[in-house]
Amino acid sequence: MDPGPATEEASEELEQSLARFGRSIDEIDRVLITHPHMDHFGLAGRIVEESSARVFAHTDAVERLSDPIGYFETEQAYFRPFLLSMGMPADTVDTVLELPEPYTTYQDPVAVTDELAAGDVIDVGLDLECVSTPGHVPGSHCFLAASEDVMFTGDHVLSDITPNPLLTLVPGSDDERTRSLPTYLESLRKVLELEGAATEETVGHGGHGDPIQNLRGRVQETITHHQDRKERIANLVAEHEPTTAYRIMKEMFPSLPATEMFPGMSEVIGHLDLLEDENRVVIDETDGVKLYRLSE
Repeated sequence: MDPGPATEEASEELEQSLARFGRSIDEIDRVLITHPHMDHFGLAGRIVEESSARVFAHTDAVERLSDPIGYFETEQAYFRPFLLSMGMPADTVDTVLELPEPYTTYQDPVAVTDELAAGDVIDVGLDLECVSTPGHVPGSHCFLAASEDVMFTGDHVLSDITPNPLLTLVPGSDDERTRSLPTYLESLRKVLELEGAATEETVGHGGHGDPIQNLRGRVQETITHHQDRKERIANLVAEHEPTTAYRIMKEMFPSLPATEMFPGMSEVIGHLDLLEDENRVVIDETDGVKLYRLSE
């Protein structure tokens, strides 16, 4: 599950870890991918070459997994004018969109052999139920082992940080962005309502960090975090209205390096989307730049 990025270090670590169990890469039968980010799926293509393993991923991740570089280039084309419309200066936009290019080598294309949807069950010696959890990225899903009170959460829920619901393209589109944070919060609430998941006994295993001993509590903490941040951003809009998403990002994260500005913009725009859905902000446009103010 989520073999990691396509680096020599990750490949060697996998080989050494398997060797401790008397196994090797060519024995791998199935690769499960929780979501299509390079640090999770990047090595899958190499594993398939050595083992002919089947690859399981959500239907909405298939296109991105099969052509990650093409997907990245399509995103670059879309988000250049979008970030300009959010008030980001042109030279900063160019820097922000070009910075990830070196990291694209950490992923190899991989063909999904088994497309998954919500409710599908995979038998890996115990039943893993697929729980669709878009938000951090389209095509994200968790694997629930209800018989063991365990959920493998990918990057949907993490122990020490709140995952960033990154802006990206709607699956199958080259001109429509996701409303990632509203979708993410809906997916978090889905986990709380799912029978057999997020009980007081359920342990979460995320893609990063330590096991989550109280998955239900961590999900609730994450929802509260975003509600609190939404109110902070509403206050910033009130202080500076009319204002741009870029200005709010600079107010919230004044020392943010360019490498983190796209996640920073995703964070701010996501909470502005929440305020828009609640009819608490009005969006005007001047010279192609969107300006936010509170509703009267």
